[in-house]
Amino acid sequence: MLKRKKFNGYKVKRYVSVTVLHILLIILSLTMIFPFLWMVIASFKPNIDIISVDFKLFSSNWTLEHYRKVLSEMPVGRAYFNSLLVATVVTVSVIFTSSAAGFLFSKLRFRGRDVLFFIVLASVMIPPQIVLIPLYFMISKMHLVNTYPGLIIPFMMSAFGVFLMRQFTYGIPTELIEAARMDGASDWRIYFKVILPLVKSSIAVVGILTFLWTFDEFLWPLVTVNSKEMMTLPLILAKYAMAEGGVVAGSSMATTTLVVIPVLIVYAFFQRFFVSGMSMTGLKG
Repeated sequence: MLKRKKFNGYKVKRYVSVTVLHILLIILSLTMIFPFLWMVIASFKPNIDIISVDFKLFSSNWTLEHYRKVLSEMPVGRAYFNSLLVATVVTVSVIFTSSAAGFLFSKLRFRGRDVLFFIVLASVMIPPQIVLIPLYFMISKMHLVNTYPGLIIPFMMSAFGVFLMRQFTYGIPTELIEAARMDGASDWRIYFKVILPLVKSSIAVVGILTFLWTFDEFLWPLVTVNSKEMMTLPLILAKYAMAEGGVVAGSSMATTTLVVIPVLIVYAFFQRFFVSGMSMTGLKG
């Protein structure tokens, strides 16, 4: 009887601790989600309700006027196409270059490998604003200003992606690669048939982060784009806000919601791999 009471007491304590932990996590999650939720709800409110001193999460007067205004006054379709094209091409390129370089720096031996990897890693420490002007002159000399290649080429390789993929690939047993070589597989065949299937989670992490950063990129398109047809979504939304003479609450909420939608869709499709990859990254850190 005494043993049973102790066991039940342990179960009660464990249940209470787990319940408290879940409550804290729910509160923290709601704290982080609330601003985004308020933004989406506010995009359907009249401006007077958004800027009202009396805060109300929901409004009695719902409207689609902000979305109609944004879609009618801005070439949102063209901006979406430009942003999605640039972000997709950059993401595919970064995934390929990062995974290939990760395999190169972790499993292949050659002279100067560690020095070269140190140089790549050191480039992460350089703020992108420092290389903005030299990079613009290079693109200008190549006559790529206001073109898709001009928006894509500078971001086709990511030092952070190379570092992350190198860390994942480093954990793959070398015996698998040696066995593949004994079967006559070349380095490229090992890369495609052995390495890539084992690093799907890390590819999802690199892909989602790259897509997010590229899709939301503002500074580089601002420097290199000078026509409305080539503007990406963040850039054209900023131009719209300045044309209005200031940020209009409802239109700002609607346009920001439109920008977030593609990123949420991408995350929804690759959430399982992303969470798995992030957890593995934490374990290896």
